[in-house]
Amino acid sequence: MRRFAATAATACLLLAGCTDDGERRTPLPAGPTVTGEASALPLPSPSLPPVVNSDGCQGLVTAAQVQKATGLAVQPSTGDGAAAVAQYGQAVQSLGLNARARMCPFGNGAGDQVTVVALTFPDAAQSQKLWTTIKSLEAVGGVGEAALSDRTKTLLARRGKAIVAVYLVAAAAPEANHLNQLQAVANAALAKA
Repeated sequence: MRRFAATAATACLLLAGCTDDGERRTPLPAGPTVTGEASALPLPSPSLPPVVNSDGCQGLVTAAQVQKATGLAVQPSTGDGAAAVAQYGQAVQSLGLNARARMCPFGNGAGDQVTVVALTFPDAAQSQKLWTTIKSLEAVGGVGEAALSDRTKTLLARRGKAIVAVYLVAAAAPEANHLNQLQAVANAALAKA
């Protein structure tokens, strides 16, 4: 129903440009009226809008925890974390599952990056269903009920109804074994997932 209402409203605006005056529709002008006076409205700016910082992390893990776990001097990254989280939620829904998603991006000027994503499902059965679809990483211990990693950049861990993914890029040694750091970050995140 909501989708129909949005489509009808959009069609009304695109086709005729109208306002809702109850039973009668009042057409809006197709363009600005020329009166010979300068418009009081400002012209659109050609510059980009300011960066929006919204919290998709929601207290999952802090920069201090990530710094302690990895030894990397990272800070929270700018950007719209909440918008990125919405994409994870949509991806999970496309699989017929439902989860609360949180994403915490961190980085620094040296090129180090750590991103933590947590999916918290209504029950353990849903997290297990998603977990069984992951095939490309090897099983490792030391975190959660089950964990998978490539040992250099990625670790996925599952405990109960939560799955946490940690992505790490250490600019000084990108292909080194970072399993201990990945595990430490995942353990910190799983405590609040």
